[in-house]
Amino acid sequence: MTQADPKAQAFLAKFRAAAVELEAPSHTHIESLKFRDSVSHNDYRQLITALSLLEVKQIQGDYQGNAWKITDADDSSILIVEHETGLEILYVVGAVASIVSLVPMVVNTWIRLRDHWPPFRGRLEGAPQIRRLSQKGKLTEEPAPPVELMVIQHFLRYQDALNQRITRLETKVSSLTKLLSEHGIGKTKPVALKSKRGGNGPTRSA
Repeated sequence: MTQADPKAQAFLAKFRAAAVELEAPSHTHIESLKFRDSVSHNDYRQLITALSLLEVKQIQGDYQGNAWKITDADDSSILIVEHETGLEILYVVGAVASIVSLVPMVVNTWIRLRDHWPPFRGRLEGAPQIRRLSQKGKLTEEPAPPVELMVIQHFLRYQDALNQRITRLETKVSSLTKLLSEHGIGKTKPVALKSKRGGNGPTRSA
């Protein structure tokens, strides 16, 4: 990324702020789901009201708009950002609990609110987008799949990463077990159990 790329610079600042707020390992673990609508400040007030059963806290940062942190009872969190061009949702890649529960909840609530907008409310062209930054600072923007498919994709990605971690742990355990065996550590000698036998056994009185 170069200084001549102001759009990527803005996303870098936003994703860094989100990574701190959501306790992500780095800004490259943040993804943005962006809707394309012509909306007003009041629309976001309605969204916040509709999400009032969750913990909703307005936050500060380089989000290029008003931002709120949405947290559920399990302490899973995402961020939503107000833009005149449509709602933006920021979440941590791999945070399955947030993606499975909070993202669909916010998306479905937003869509339900949009369905009640009057006919004269214009909508911007284009489907929702997924935006992310690479390690080298390259900004990627691509059409977002349906939210259900997005949840499945993230779950499968998480499961694959978990399987890789399990494989690495099994390899380490196997190597350690072999090393201990070569040094004679961990081996136990069999213990022979001896039974004591007395003369003719107990006598029974008449």
